[in-house]
Amino acid sequence: MTLTRDDLVVGVTIPGFFVLSVASMIACGHAFPAMHVWRSGVTAQAVLGTAIMVAFVPAFVAARFSFGYLVGFSLLSAVFGFVWLSFFSAFDYPHAIARWAMIAALAAAMIPLMLQNIPVWRPDLFDAAVKRIAVLLLASCFAVLVADISYGANLGNPYGAARTAVVRPALLNYLTGIMIGAVLPYLFAHFASRSQWMPAAGVLLLALCFYPVVNNKTVLLPIWLPFLFWLYGRFDPRLATVVAFLIPMIIGLSAFAILGVDKNYIVFSTINLRFVAIPSLALDQYADFFAHHELTRFCQISILRYMAACPYGELGPTLGAIYQDGNFNASFLATEGIASVGLALAPVSAFVCGLILSVGSMVSKHLSPRFIAVSSGIAVQAIMNVPLTTGLLSNGIALLFLLWWLTPEQRVASSVRREQAAQPVGAVGLAAS
Repeated sequence: MTLTRDDLVVGVTIPGFFVLSVASMIACGHAFPAMHVWRSGVTAQAVLGTAIMVAFVPAFVAARFSFGYLVGFSLLSAVFGFVWLSFFSAFDYPHAIARWAMIAALAAAMIPLMLQNIPVWRPDLFDAAVKRIAVLLLASCFAVLVADISYGANLGNPYGAARTAVVRPALLNYLTGIMIGAVLPYLFAHFASRSQWMPAAGVLLLALCFYPVVNNKTVLLPIWLPFLFWLYGRFDPRLATVVAFLIPMIIGLSAFAILGVDKNYIVFSTINLRFVAIPSLALDQYADFFAHHELTRFCQISILRYMAACPYGELGPTLGAIYQDGNFNASFLATEGIASVGLALAPVSAFVCGLILSVGSMVSKHLSPRFIAVSSGIAVQAIMNVPLTTGLLSNGIALLFLLWWLTPEQRVASSVRREQAAQPVGAVGLAAS
């Protein structure tokens, strides 16, 4: 295999991301001791034990960009953080077994996510049909917003009781999650990729209007989606995937260094704790909890809970009541993995979940990397923070896959810079001469 310049840059940037992740975790431990991010120095045991994660770097250098690449790198971030934290965790579970189980689960999930390349039949829709679908989706978002507001709105603290102050029908809550998680990001990608800036801005404004309804990070959509649109138009998509973590982490650490003396951690907690650390912390908590409690055997899935007796309600509130640091919903590594089948079988569960998510790569391979990354900007976050079954249905990931399948093929012209970057190292200067 001949390495290109972009391959080398990706291969160097990912270890840099690992180093920054460790710095971020250590800072989180000092800022939020109540979150069980254990205050840690840098020990030789932790460095050597975590260094095994470098073995995954060649896979991300060799792989082509896809939706599976996005999910795979997010999983790499979560597992890397967990492996590091496990050397300092005061929880009582078999730390070494848990580390290797999560490393194996990551590898198992990556196999279908990054290698699945089965072609699928797609309908050949006219552009007019796609425009009509976009208008229908936009009208649906507006209708759901109006229905939500009819039950009331709240501008209170997003981490307080305001999030549950207004009660709405379950179906409406499902529809709201689907609009925010899939439809609005898809619409922004649709309009922005066509340089239709006014409709794209309107989509972001509509997303912002959902904040009084759900009182959560929906307010970040007008920042996150344009950031991804810019990023994936500027860099090689694989490098952009890494930089999408690096830039926010650097901003958060800078805010920690500047504002931390006054214990002003709003920016740092939003980015470095919520965005990066919590998916790793969730693995730590789930490993501890289910080392001492009965496994769920997938009964956390609503339809199974109604069919069979289940010792738990929703896992997030269950663990939140014990660990006293919020409701930790978690990725499929924790829920369909640790909670459902235990550490030993977590890699098997992860492989199946990766196989399911690889459908997203299959139905989107005809789309541009920028379109995939922007339209899945919220969906990937959902995958890292909720069970897979919840993400597919309540957060609209299954609908997003359908929309990708229906979207016509996109052809993006390569710039001279991209063409040169794709040449083997050492050939760029020859081509220029």
